[in-house]
Amino acid sequence: MTNPDERIVFRDYPVGVWFTGMIALAVAIISFITNEAWQAFAVALIGFVIVAFGSVLTVTADERHGILHLNYRSILRASTKSYSSSDIADVRVAEDWEGERMYRLELVLYSGETVPLRSGYLVGRRHHERKAQRIRSVLRIGTEAVYKLKS
Repeated sequence: MTNPDERIVFRDYPVGVWFTGMIALAVAIISFITNEAWQAFAVALIGFVIVAFGSVLTVTADERHGILHLNYRSILRASTKSYSSSDIADVRVAEDWEGERMYRLELVLYSGETVPLRSGYLVGRRHHERKAQRIRSVLRIGTEAVYKLKS
C-alpha cells in the first residue's frame, strides 16, 4: 500500500556494481568451459554476491509530513532510513578525498552529521547536482539553510 503523500524523487540503480558482478559471472562461465570447475565456482559465487548486494536506492519524499525516505533494496536485503526535512540543512555533492573527479550525494544535518546516500563515489558531477537539486526542491531547502548551519 502506498502513501498518497509520498512521491518518488528519483531511483538510483547500481549499474557499475551489477556490471562488475556480470563480468565475474562471465569469467566463471569461461573457467567452467576450460574445465577449471573450482575456479569457476569461486568466481561465480563472487559474481553472484556482488550482484545480490548491489542495492537500488529509491529516494521518496513525504511532503505532508516533511520526511525524506532512503529505501535500499537488493536481492538479499532491504532497509529504509528516514530524515525529517527540519533536520536537513543541505544536500551537497561531495568529491572523493583523492580529488579523482568522483562524486556522491550527502545530506548535511543541522546536528553537523553528514549522511552519504551511497558509500561509494561515481563519475558525473552534473548528474549528482541534478539529483541534489531535486531533493532540495522537494524539501524546500534553500541557501538560508546553509547560513543556519554555519552560525
